[in-house]
Amino acid sequence: MTESGSVIPIHEDDLLFPEDAAERTGRITNRPPWKIIIADDQEEIHSVTKLVLDDFTFQGRSLQFLSAYSGEETKNILLKHPDVAFILLDVVMETDDAGLQVVHFIREELKNNIVQIVLNTGQPGQAPEHEVITKYDINDYKSKTEFNARKLLTSITASLRAYSLSQNLHQVNQQLNQYRNHLEDLVKARTAELEEANRKLTLEIQEKERAEKALQQSYEIQKNILSASPIGICLIKEGRIEWVNDEMLSLFAFESENDYHQQSTKLFFPSENEFNRVDAIFRNHLLENKPLEVDAVFQRKDGSTFPGNLRLSCKDPEDYNKQSIFTISDNTWRTRAEQDRILKERLQGALEMSGSICHELNQPLQYVSGSAEILLMDLAESDPYFVTITKMKAQIDRMGDITKKLMGITSYRTRDYVGGRKIIDIDKASEISKKPGAAVDH
Repeated sequence: MTESGSVIPIHEDDLLFPEDAAERTGRITNRPPWKIIIADDQEEIHSVTKLVLDDFTFQGRSLQFLSAYSGEETKNILLKHPDVAFILLDVVMETDDAGLQVVHFIREELKNNIVQIVLNTGQPGQAPEHEVITKYDINDYKSKTEFNARKLLTSITASLRAYSLSQNLHQVNQQLNQYRNHLEDLVKARTAELEEANRKLTLEIQEKERAEKALQQSYEIQKNILSASPIGICLIKEGRIEWVNDEMLSLFAFESENDYHQQSTKLFFPSENEFNRVDAIFRNHLLENKPLEVDAVFQRKDGSTFPGNLRLSCKDPEDYNKQSIFTISDNTWRTRAEQDRILKERLQGALEMSGSICHELNQPLQYVSGSAEILLMDLAESDPYFVTITKMKAQIDRMGDITKKLMGITSYRTRDYVGGRKIIDIDKASEISKKPGAAVDH
């Protein structure tokens, strides 16, 4: 029908669907149908259009009709079906420009540029063709009075072909954009990686140069400090002696660099067994995270030996021979000090024992000695008991002299005794026995 309610004239020839107007001989496939919207407020337009296009196919796909009777209804359908391919759109529906508003909604708000829009109007005067085509992005403009079946078939065929091409082109463009964006992302990521790698490499080179310079300065400073150290110090690389300080030269009686340079560390030890013992201790301490220190016997260049203390500092805990620092100190003084300590402890024990003995013996000795003197005073020299008591008194006095010697012990001196034992030599250990006139026990 026209806008005034008249029916669109349809001639009998127009209802004949020629083969050149549409691809009608193709087999229908399982692909989804083309969605088309018939947007018109006249029911007759919907009926006639569906009648004409009822068995229409294009590229093996049939049609799915979506009917709208107003501009707002058309908009709602488009929101629900964004894949609509064709719209046969009336201009005048609920308002005089409802169809034109739909065109603006599709192109400007939905940004849909591929759906094919054919304006169909019964009042061309209200929407002149030239003005509408110039101002609005539509694909065709038809008057209802001239829009017969043949033209409808031709228009929808051309529109679907254009939509299909546009859709394919749109998909290709989307894929190209995705590929381009992906490629750009890859390029950016790779560029960022290369820039970061270059930055890190530059920093590493700079840091390495600074470290090498600082290391060289540190090496010179350390070398000067270590050279003046009172402890023997040497640098070991790959199990070989690389450098020693002046104290190490003196400690081992080295005369020149030829005596030690590039020599094995076995040079420090008097035997293979001592070297292996020290090596085993260090390896166990490394595994157990214990201090790398051990007492050992060392050998000088002239073959003489001395007790010492060896300390180790290394970079590689798995193999200390790769690079490490040995420090060796002479323990001879410590050995002597230990011997002196032992002698002092023994002397202290002897003094405590002698003091205790003297304390316990003095009182009974004084009693016995006093009693003997009283008896001698009461006896005549001719009395047989006088001689016996006189001898007893002499032995008591001797015991008194022994206690005095015990109280005068100032050093720890011993002498051999029965059975290979050692006993304290009271006469040599006591200051009392060394005084003029002091009694000496033979």
